[in-house]
Amino acid sequence: MPPKTIKLNKRDDIAVVIRQLKTLRDREVIFQLDKGSALLASSDNLKLIKKVGDAMGKTVRVTTDDELGKILARKAGVLFGESETKPAKFAVRVSGSGGKSRFSDIMGPHRAGVRISRKTIEPVEFPEIEREFRSEYSARKPSKFLKFFVFSLFVLVVGVFATAVFLPSTDVTIFARSEPITRDLEIAVDKNFTAANSGLLQVPVILVTKEVSQTKSFPATGIKLTGTKAKGIVTLYNFTANTLTLKAATTMLVVDGKKFLFTKDITGIKPNGAPNAGIEIIAEQPGDDHNLPANTKFQVVNQALGNANVYATSDKALTGGNSTSAKVLSQADVDKASEGLIADVIAQAEDDLSAEKGSRLRLLDSGVTKEILAKTANKNVGDVVESFDMTLIARISGMAFREDDVINIVTAKINEVLSTDKYLLPDGAKKYTAEFKTVDLANSKGVLALHFQTIAAYQVDATGLSKILAGKNESEIKEILLSKPEVDNVEVKFWPEWFVHKAPRFNGKIYIDIALAQE
Repeated sequence: MPPKTIKLNKRDDIAVVIRQLKTLRDREVIFQLDKGSALLASSDNLKLIKKVGDAMGKTVRVTTDDELGKILARKAGVLFGESETKPAKFAVRVSGSGGKSRFSDIMGPHRAGVRISRKTIEPVEFPEIEREFRSEYSARKPSKFLKFFVFSLFVLVVGVFATAVFLPSTDVTIFARSEPITRDLEIAVDKNFTAANSGLLQVPVILVTKEVSQTKSFPATGIKLTGTKAKGIVTLYNFTANTLTLKAATTMLVVDGKKFLFTKDITGIKPNGAPNAGIEIIAEQPGDDHNLPANTKFQVVNQALGNANVYATSDKALTGGNSTSAKVLSQADVDKASEGLIADVIAQAEDDLSAEKGSRLRLLDSGVTKEILAKTANKNVGDVVESFDMTLIARISGMAFREDDVINIVTAKINEVLSTDKYLLPDGAKKYTAEFKTVDLANSKGVLALHFQTIAAYQVDATGLSKILAGKNESEIKEILLSKPEVDNVEVKFWPEWFVHKAPRFNGKIYIDIALAQE
């Protein structure tokens, strides 16, 4: 069968194309577009047409006399008469900063002594002392052993003295206090503002109109019971004075919440409690829980009977019921997927706009309108499936603002009142939640209610601490430093650990490092 060809008007947009595709049963469709057609204004429109067709299982192509339109159609892969090309895939690698700035780098240099490389102390020779020994004891002619003993003892004393003076060192890490800072502000947004203003709490907005599509896979959560239904024979008892007729379509036999049906209409049911035997019934649902023992009593429910006293009993056990369960697509699954995709569409619009403008833009749900142009699932409600794909195409219109504008305004306001012994961490996390308190989409303005969180750290002055801590043990060092309100914790390490238990008093090798206390 040749493909269906449809000629579109110049003003027809993507919504018209979607309605055409929904009504057509053809698997191949060719749209004829005139020069100047609205759909040829951008290759994005043609890509959307292709994506909708793919979601509906249809092959969509475009033909036009417009040379520029042919180029756009070829780029979108929908030009009639040419094979579909796959777009090249590009991988974008985003480098991240894994390093963490040391607090001491922020503080600037401080006097903490100069670290000297630890080297083995070599024996020291003293020629003058040796000559004195020779002149004084030459007459006595001491033995070689005595000379070696005296020299060794001398070297040992000098070595111990040098070790005690030059080798010991102390590393002191001071953890500065930090604390969370929160602010709640209301910021005016307006399309007429030309720049962010921290004094007036004003932020300009960017007007947005964008068509976005999303396709995602979702799990099916509906449960469908399959299997065989229990069957059996019952006897009816009619305790009315009338002969009855009970239709299979309108009569139900109920016991313990389980429902059974007649397999055919029952006529001529005798009155006055006379038994009417041999009537076949079948369970409404499959399952072994509908297998019932003999002599089970059923209530007979029929709207025409009212409260008439009619019941049935099973002559033998009802058997044959068994069941298995399977996942099926439910309407609730479809509705939930649609809600999720709407949120994803806004997030994608944010990302697309940020890439276009070169800075992070935010779109709030309360600041945009959403028009769903198409919504399709690749499975039908009731199908036995584990998962399904949902495609949603929507037009997003509204106001967007630059995230940096908001953050810069809030941090400027915090710094205005922050005490001099604190500062905001340059690399600290800056989190906020925002919602429009008032919004006027028609005039593109409103008031943004903002809750902002970040971290402030205390300044620690290490000037002169090396002299104060000289000769102090670990407990004394911690007591001195922890008495300062800006200090949260202190770590002290002596070297060599087996030999040193106090900070050196003479060599100045007390090294102080300042870090930020971890929250």
